[in-house]
Amino acid sequence: MNVTKKVVVEFSPLEVERLLAILMDDDREDAFLFLKEVLERKIKDKLRPHCVPVFESSYNPKQKDKFSKES
Repeated sequence: MNVTKKVVVEFSPLEVERLLAILMDDDREDAFLFLKEVLERKIKDKLRPHCVPVFESSYNPKQKDKFSKES
């Protein structure tokens, strides 16, 4: 994977509280779970393509509907 720019990740208040609790408790197992359950998902979402041509209906099957003309 070739990441060429910064990735900004936002956390919900609940995720921030969970992260702070992990840091205070120095809990390695919960820290790893947080990385796998929260951070990995958010980073993958940020790195996936956001602009998809209309004809790629596999991205979102209903996406093409708003561009088609009604008869």
